Amino acid sequence: METLDLHKVYIIGVSGGPDSMALLDMCRRHGVSMVVAHVNYQKRESAARDMQIVQDYCKQYGIACEVYMQNKQCTYNFQAFARDVRYAFYRSLCEIYHAQGVLLAHQMDDHIETYLMQKETKRLGSYYGIRKKGIVLGVKVYRPLLTKSKKQLEEYCAQHGVEYGIDESNLSDDYARNRMRHHVVDKMTTKEKQALCDTIEQENKAWQALCLKCQSFLSTWNGSIASLQDLEEEMLMQVLAQFIFEQCAMHVSRKELVTLKELICHHANQWTRDIGSSYLIYSEYGKLCCDVKEDVSYSYTLQTLEELHTPYFHIGKEGKGSEALTLYEADFPITIRSYRQGDRIAMRFGSKRVSRWFIDRKIPQAVRRRYPIVENAQGKVILVPNLGCDIAHFSNNPTCFVVK
Repeated sequence: METLDLHKVYIIGVSGGPDSMALLDMCRRHGVSMVVAHVNYQKRESAARDMQIVQDYCKQYGIACEVYMQNKQCTYNFQAFARDVRYAFYRSLCEIYHAQGVLLAHQMDDHIETYLMQKETKRLGSYYGIRKKGIVLGVKVYRPLLTKSKKQLEEYCAQHGVEYGIDESNLSDDYARNRMRHHVVDKMTTKEKQALCDTIEQENKAWQALCLKCQSFLSTWNGSIASLQDLEEEMLMQVLAQFIFEQCAMHVSRKELVTLKELICHHANQWTRDIGSSYLIYSEYGKLCCDVKEDVSYSYTLQTLEELHTPYFHIGKEGKGSEALTLYEADFPITIRSYRQGDRIAMRFGSKRVSRWFIDRKIPQAVRRRYPIVENAQGKVILVPNLGCDIAHFSNNPTCFVVK
């Protein structure tokens, strides 16, 4: 609390529970300039009671209080939905009040629960437990109560006569975090909790040192799989975790990282693996690549010759010899489409599979899927830019150039 700038305004997230009400009272007593933010999801019977507790406290002490009544329908995981709603509200209030950031009442038990869940799910993030400060969904966040246990905050409220409500949804075992709290954290002694917090701090120091080494490696890495194979196991795992986060903005489980490590270290030649529902990670020509898993098929049909610019190619009057094409009336309408498996073209030196040319030229898979192929009205492939046109459409006076 002492580290807060008393000349700045802070938004303080207050649910009406013991943790956030204790934080609110501490901030008031320390003279913090603040605006209280309360979100009512209208999901619990006690939601109106908690909102009233917060509003009554703010009215008693003349503190500005902003309430957001959540009416939107939840279309995905409620915990994630509620978090998104909450932080969007915080962000808007920070802009309105030109606030320094948001104060949140996460405490020692929350910190320990988060750490234990990270260990249980084997997900590699960038930090063990909960950070004292950081940026969440674009909002600057401060957590001044991480050294206080939940019991200490409840005792504070009792000692200072601070009213609070109990969220009944926290009493059930419906959520994984609740189960971790009820069956593990609540059974720990104060001494055990403090010892575990010390362990978390040491692990974070070691983890941050490893992350810095990984960042240094990634800053000069050219994608070479051979250079990954030279890394020690833990560093390789973290390099992969950071690479995937940078490319896909997602964290993956340790189990997934172990699978990728095995592919990198022991699998020959090329391989592909899904990362989530939207991305692919793959090995190609000795490089590790990541790409969006999307359907990039396209098709443009031209009844007559015209200049055309697309995200994949353009038709113009200038280009290289291997992009040149001589067209005849019988060729129209022509179609310029994305590559398909099985495409072949009749060259002067014989029929050639386009896939073989891709392999010979070491053209990446991501480029192949978008590669333009020109076919005529008869459905024959007559040009593959940079490979050339078929024998029937070659001349010294080309009609146009199709530039990749």
